[in-house]
Amino acid sequence: MKITEVIRETAEGLRDRMKESQYAINVDKKGVAVKKLRPTKHTIKWRSKNH
Repeated sequence: MKITEVIRETAEGLRDRMKESQYAINVDKKGVAVKKLRPTKHTIKWRSKNH
């Protein structure tokens, strides 16, 4: 595999996860921090009503 293909696949996967709002990514001087978001009570209620 070429390096460009690997980078493209990684970027596409990251974009999909960000689109679904599963992860929060913070970039600062210290580095990159990735956190998995937990659904709030409001989000759970909203999703259950809009199934």
